[in-house]
Amino acid sequence: MAEYLASIFGTEKDKVNCSFYFKIGACRHGEQCSRLHNKPSFGQTILLQNLYIAPQNTAQSADGSHINLTEVQAQQIFDEFFEEVFVECEEKYGEIEEMNVCDNLGDHLVGNVYIKFRREEDAEKAVQDLNERWFGGRPVHAELSPVTDFREACCRQYELGHLIFSLTGMSI
Repeated sequence: MAEYLASIFGTEKDKVNCSFYFKIGACRHGEQCSRLHNKPSFGQTILLQNLYIAPQNTAQSADGSHINLTEVQAQQIFDEFFEEVFVECEEKYGEIEEMNVCDNLGDHLVGNVYIKFRREEDAEKAVQDLNERWFGGRPVHAELSPVTDFREACCRQYELGHLIFSLTGMSI
């Protein structure tokens, strides 16, 4: 029995633990989810919730009308954001193996930033410090994440070209 339970842990067959939280560190049901969200007490990956605000979703003129950005402008803003966060986190907390930014409109995913550090101690230090920080006029919400393999964190619809959830950015 224990072997069976271990084999289904974190999968959709697991009726106790949330497979979505296990896979992507977030769940659309949040605290109302009927399954457990097993938050790690240690790990290499941190989640910065809703940190990136895509400019194409928020850019407005003085009269409140929506401003259309070109793809080049939007990419430049993203690249500047990515570099700022990556460089600051690596300089302050330690070597980063991978950093990804969610490109999704779901409330539980939009603008989430996942950073996988080389060492667990660096991730712990980052979470403690970043929860005392502000970014873009908003408080940073950092937590350890169960995500270890970002390839597994992409959903089937994304892989088929129907963008529902994706992790974008560069990996090193």
